[in-house]
Amino acid sequence: MAGSVAAEKLHLNLFGHGYVVVGAALIVVLFYLGIAAQITQASYDIARLQDQQRQLIAEQDQLRYQEVTQHAPAQVQEHAAQGGLQRVLPTRYVNGQQLAIDLTAPVGAEPTDTTPLWLRAVAVIVNTVGQTREVMASTQR
Repeated sequence: MAGSVAAEKLHLNLFGHGYVVVGAALIVVLFYLGIAAQITQASYDIARLQDQQRQLIAEQDQLRYQEVTQHAPAQVQEHAAQGGLQRVLPTRYVNGQQLAIDLTAPVGAEPTDTTPLWLRAVAVIVNTVGQTREVMASTQR
């Protein structure tokens, strides 16, 4: 009886209940279609972005290949030849003698001569005779 009183107050009859059910079903279907459209759009965006990513990776690989080929020794040599540069043969260095330096001597001190005394005496005699010859050779001209 309470249901009939409420029905009379709302003026809902059997058709009214049907309209409410159909309206609710229509709202549910519209929500479903909206969500399905968003999911479809998102899947298209994902596919487009994945394709764009593949293209960018391929372009990156191509640029890496170009960089490697441009810095290859043959390519560098070719660019140098185009610029007028020539390859120089490797330089050969002369082997030097090791120097005996007294690192314990105080700074500014006179160098210490470790040559034996007899060898220094012979060197003085040889230098004196050798300089005399050179002086005599230059004055006889």
